[in-house]
This record gives sequence, structure tokens and C-alpha cells, in this order.
Amino acid sequence: MSVGLTQRKKGGTEVVDDEATSSSSNPPSHQSSTDDLKGMQKPSTVPRKSLKERSQIPYSMYVIYGTIFALEFYGGVYRVETLQSWWRSMATSASTCVALLGYTRDLTKTAVDGEYQDWQEYAQTGVIFSLVLSLLYVFFVAPFRAGLWTGTRARRHKIHRYMGLMYLVQYTFAWVEYFTDYDNAAKSFLPHFIALNGIIQGTSAYFSFKVLPDLIDAGYYSDKAVLSRNFVHENLFFSLMSVWGSIYYNTPVRSIMQTHLGGKLVEGIYLFFPYILVRTWFPVTRFSNTGTTYKGRSESNKRFYEIGTFTVKIFFLWAKYFCGFFINWLVYLDLVTTEQWKFLHGLFLLNLGTVSLAVFLHTLRFKKVLPAKFTFSLYLVQIYLTFTAIPLAYDMFASHPNLCALCASGILCNMTRSRKIHGLWCLASLYLLTQTDISW
Repeated sequence: MSVGLTQRKKGGTEVVDDEATSSSSNPPSHQSSTDDLKGMQKPSTVPRKSLKERSQIPYSMYVIYGTIFALEFYGGVYRVETLQSWWRSMATSASTCVALLGYTRDLTKTAVDGEYQDWQEYAQTGVIFSLVLSLLYVFFVAPFRAGLWTGTRARRHKIHRYMGLMYLVQYTFAWVEYFTDYDNAAKSFLPHFIALNGIIQGTSAYFSFKVLPDLIDAGYYSDKAVLSRNFVHENLFFSLMSVWGSIYYNTPVRSIMQTHLGGKLVEGIYLFFPYILVRTWFPVTRFSNTGTTYKGRSESNKRFYEIGTFTVKIFFLWAKYFCGFFINWLVYLDLVTTEQWKFLHGLFLLNLGTVSLAVFLHTLRFKKVLPAKFTFSLYLVQIYLTFTAIPLAYDMFASHPNLCALCASGILCNMTRSRKIHGLWCLASLYLLTQTDISW
């Protein structure tokens, strides 16, 4: 998803410029975003890195692509059937979309002609169609009208832009397949390709937009700030966790991976120590530093973003320990029922989208394509939809109270902000789940 920044020289100094001012589309009636950026950063005591230094490959990239290779190699992904699965999912979903459009057209025609149909069918179709049209406008129509993929604005960073468009198309088709053909969706490689697409987006953003500031403030939870390059780099960790999920929640692939010693080693790392052995290779932007960038938030929206940031913090704890550790351990212990698998696959798709779509929503805000409060609110709605796991999968949690208690203790350890305590909790969890006869 294009962050949409370009680089120019001014008096020998690199500054950030917004392409919106040179777009061939109708320019927004807002002041150029360069004015917002001029006074946005506090002077930093850390020397500014040169572009040459920013072009260096961080060790985290080796971790990312080494992990992806290991997961795919031990999972038996390198075969023709993988590409065939992806193509079949894409083609089937495209055909389904065409069929659904035909169904909606025919239903509308019966209403116009006065032919009788069940009113509930009209109401249900109308609500779903309105929701889908709204999402299509936000993620496809509005960016297209703003020239993100066309016109002068699309002449730079083409790989990043069009791979972002590919991400949106694949993600849409994944949901279509999930709702209309779950049996194939459950073993499809489409989610894996979406996760890989997210890695490509994050990597290209990191190396393409070197002028992004290295700030401890993420820059995301505000209405005026630009993203910190540290946030873009950090987000790659969560994209990597999405790749892990796309492999581990695919039952046939997981079964193959568990037959190899190397696969079991990778499984152990990402089941118990992802925040100890992997997370440390990535920068950290803390919620306590959110909004500290000078003029990053307007006074009128300051309270809104403070509340929003607090709700995101709650979500991160929920996602880390229950959407993460709890579900991973449930899968590892082979305690997921057939009915629960469908819910978990849907929950994974939802979480998969929050990682990259969050950055795309920031792009739409930064480009002034959509209002800042609207894009941030949409992000909050998206992440809080994961809380539907509580009522919809209540039996899953209620059936495993010991596992819930173990994850809840992890939240308490997390609140100490001590990596050593969290590490001890991970070791204790490894021992309890693998070396004891506790009924989980």
C-alpha cells in the first residue's frame, strides 16, 4: 500500500514532499502536506542517517526471508500445486463475483417489475450490497479517483503501488471464497500469497521511502504526522507473523512441516518465542511515545486520538495473547474442532488484513483522499471485529479454561514491561504444554 512520499532537494537538505500537489486529478482543497511536515519533528539527539546508511540491509530482512524459506521448504510449498491452488481460488472467486452481480441485477429487476419476492431476501441483499459498495469505494474507487494507480502520481514506485492493488484484489477474493466455498478456502494457498504480498509491500516501502523520519513516535495514531520509518520496519514483523499463520493454519502444510526436524524447530520458535527470538530484530515504537511528535495531532482531534490509541493498546494485548498464543497452542495441541476451524480461518483473514490495510488507510489519510478521523475509525472497527471471537467462539474459550488462564498470566507478565519476565513465561509455557499431563 503506497505511503506515497517522494524525495526532493532543498538547500542541500532532504525533505519530504507529498505528490498530491502535482497530481493530474482534482487537487484537494487542503494546504500542502509539506507545511504539516515542516514543524512536525522535534530536534533529535540522534544523528540523522545518510541515504547510503538508510540503504543498508538490516539483519531483520535476513530473518524475514530466512523464515519464509524455512516455512515454505519444510511445509512442502515449493510445488506446482501451490500455484494451481492460488489460481483456482482467484478464478473461482472472480466467477463468483460475476454470478453475484447477476443475481443482484435479477433481484433488482423483479423489484422494478413488481414481481413478488421474499422481502427478507431484498433486505438482506440490500444491506450486504450497500456494505460491499461502501468498502469498494474506500479501498478501490477513492484511491483510483485520487490517481494512486493512474496519472502522474503513479509514475514512481510502480512495483509498490501495483503490488498494493494486487493485495487488495487478492484479499477481496479471499473473503469471497471464504463465504461461498469454505471447503476449498480452508486448504487454499491464497492467504499465503496475500501474506507474502504484505511482506513485499513492507520491504518495498522500507527501501523506497528512505526519507521517512526515524522517530520513536509511530506517526500512525495522529491526523497530521507522517509515518515513522521505524513503524514501517516494525510492521514487517507482524507481516512475518501473518506468513507464519498462513502456513500453520493450513492443515496439510502444517502436517508436512511437523515431519521435519527443521520444521519442528521453526514451529517451536514461533509458537513460544516469537517475541524473544524474532521481535528483537525489529525496532519498537511504543504507545507511550504516541503523539509526542510536535504538531503531529491537531488540538481539535487530540482527545479522539488519545482514546483511539488506548483502545488499540487493549487490542494488541488481546491479539498477542489470545488471537496469537491461545489459538496457536490450540492448533498445536490439536484441540480445534471442525466447526471452530471455520471461525479461526475467518479470524485469521481479518487479522491478516489489519496489518497491511492499516498502512494503506494511513496513505489515504496522508494523501487527503479520505478524512483522517474516518480512516482511523475504520481501522478501529477492523481490529475490534476480532473481539467477535468472544461471543461467537465462547465454547472454544470455555472448553479450555487452563489454556485461557495461561494466556491471561502472559498478559500480567507483559504489563511488567520486562523482557526477562516475559521470557520466563515463555519457557514455563513451553514446559507446561510439552512436558506435563495437564488437561488443556
